[in-house]
Amino acid sequence: MPATKLPLRQRALKLPARKRLGLAALLIESVTADSGVDPALLKELKKRSHELQSGKVRGLSTEEAYGFSL
Repeated sequence: MPATKLPLRQRALKLPARKRLGLAALLIESVTADSGVDPALLKELKKRSHELQSGKVRGLSTEEAYGFSL
């Protein structure tokens, strides 16, 4: 099946890690305070996203986080 026929989330998960991180950051930044999301949660998500993008912290692999790899 051509990649364009796959659902968007499946195509996104096939992206390299750096591109997935960039997409995640873009999506998080697109959420506004008036979206109904808990403001404290939104603030924390944005803070963590910035830390990952800046290299201040390192994300965990699926195996490190959950004990299995995809």
